[in-house]
Amino acid sequence: MRYFHPTLFHPTLSLTLLCAAALTACGGGSDNTDSSTSADTAASYAANATLIAGDASSALDESVVAAQAVVATQAGTSVPTSADTHESAMGVPTETPQAVANVPVNCAGGGTATLTITGGTVSSVLNGQLDAGEVYQIVFANCKSSTGATTVNGTLAMTVLSASGSDLSITTTATDLSVTLPRGTVTLNGSTSRQVSSSAGAGGTTVLSSQFSSPSLTLATHFNARSSSFTLSAVSIARQSTWLNGVLQSSSINGTHTLSATLPNGAFSYTVATQGGVTYAASGLPTSGAWTITLPLTRVGVSIANAVATITVDDGKDGTIDRTFTVPIGRLESDAG
Repeated sequence: MRYFHPTLFHPTLSLTLLCAAALTACGGGSDNTDSSTSADTAASYAANATLIAGDASSALDESVVAAQAVVATQAGTSVPTSADTHESAMGVPTETPQAVANVPVNCAGGGTATLTITGGTVSSVLNGQLDAGEVYQIVFANCKSSTGATTVNGTLAMTVLSASGSDLSITTTATDLSVTLPRGTVTLNGSTSRQVSSSAGAGGTTVLSSQFSSPSLTLATHFNARSSSFTLSAVSIARQSTWLNGVLQSSSINGTHTLSATLPNGAFSYTVATQGGVTYAASGLPTSGAWTITLPLTRVGVSIANAVATITVDDGKDGTIDRTFTVPIGRLESDAG
């Protein structure tokens, strides 16, 4: 089966996904107004730079995994009874796709979804795979792709640009697409382009490798009893994630994006670049890697190892480190969002 649902993996499956993002948490100062960045402000920058990108990537992955499961389930319960057969200009019979419009589907792990498919042929629309030329709209209602998977709500539209073997290229548009992650809820709005491939991993796992880009994506978070909204732009991120029975085990990302927001305690905008791949646990917490955060007047560096984040501050971006301090990963988790 083409595309990537981890519980339905086969060497010819593909998946898509995903994404990225990051920014300041619960306030902090503005780099535009103070040439000396405080430790608390730098820690807030570090929290969002290291965590929000992983959260956005996971939300996008989970939503497409759920979408593929819905498509597979619908195919298993549908019978093409109203397809018309016509002759092409060459005298060869062709099939007109059976309409799949607002079809209710029970999600494998609980909840429901409403599925609409246009494009494709009778055989492709009902084969449970994502095929080139097909356009999907899925409205999720507390949908889980499998037992133990996250809960997805809202609307995801997908257009399949190409699909071959284990490789897939799609565009997606999220509309109030809400995903419940281990640390809280993430809600996405905006469009993405993704190229994805899937392969068999160790111990029966599925490994999804994807390249994600977006000109602009809004990300609303509800973490630690706080609600915040960010804009991610110029996103270009590669992501690799490992899944077992439809449940995320770990992930890594590598790439850049710009993150901005207007929060009660200040407005922020900065670019984030990973220094090679950075890794995350299933909980969404970073486990290792390095990030560079570039603001108008300051450059902040973050490196994580052994559940501790080392943060450096270069005021003036002159290449001289003005301050270095460490915080536990728990501090980043509490500050993010």
